[in-house]
Amino acid sequence: MNVLAQDLTVPVESKRELAKAKTRRALLKSALRLYSLEGAQGMSMNKVAKGAGIAQPSFYNHFESLEALQNELSAQLKDNYLSPMRLAWVNMLKDYDVLSKDQFNQQCRQCLIMIFDSAFENIALFQHLLEDRPRFSDSIENQSSLNNGLGNLITEIQEEWTEIFIQGLQLSNRSCERSAVNLCVDMAAAQVHELILGCHQQRYSRQQAIATLSISFDALFANFLHGSNTGQ
Repeated sequence: MNVLAQDLTVPVESKRELAKAKTRRALLKSALRLYSLEGAQGMSMNKVAKGAGIAQPSFYNHFESLEALQNELSAQLKDNYLSPMRLAWVNMLKDYDVLSKDQFNQQCRQCLIMIFDSAFENIALFQHLLEDRPRFSDSIENQSSLNNGLGNLITEIQEEWTEIFIQGLQLSNRSCERSAVNLCVDMAAAQVHELILGCHQQRYSRQQAIATLSISFDALFANFLHGSNTGQ
């Protein structure tokens, strides 16, 4: 019996690692909850630690700084947001030439539904991410305080969208200057962000917003894709 009991005992080191991983997840969850409530200006190491049920000095056992925690949380959020829809957007761009207008609109709507669903999973988080993104009018000091972690997540996601569009263009044997892709992505993102907020304010339905965006994207992509160079 003693041998059997010994075999079933979890090593002390493993227990410590499990406990440390659990606390690390609690800190990330606490930071997400706090950011969703107060945005970047409300974030502090003490508040994050308190929300995770630990003392502030213990924070350093898991992250070297609040910025390091935010960077990890930002990377997780970006991956969770983009992973389900990356392939759908790439395929829609890749197949643009063989899709009928109705087929394109249908695929575009499905892609937009994924974006809206993701935003409305935590609309408070989405609003704070938009509010805290760096702007041209920000001072250098303010940009440096926000231009990392969660404060820069929207910008990083738009950069990822540029890469997604470029991949779709390459698969459709097209090439285009990065600046033109950035312009297309910025225009599309601005429309999406504005209509998500409009839906949240109940100015119109999500169905109306997605239908309008689908029509707008049809025109935007037609102009953009027809202006790109097609490989021989």
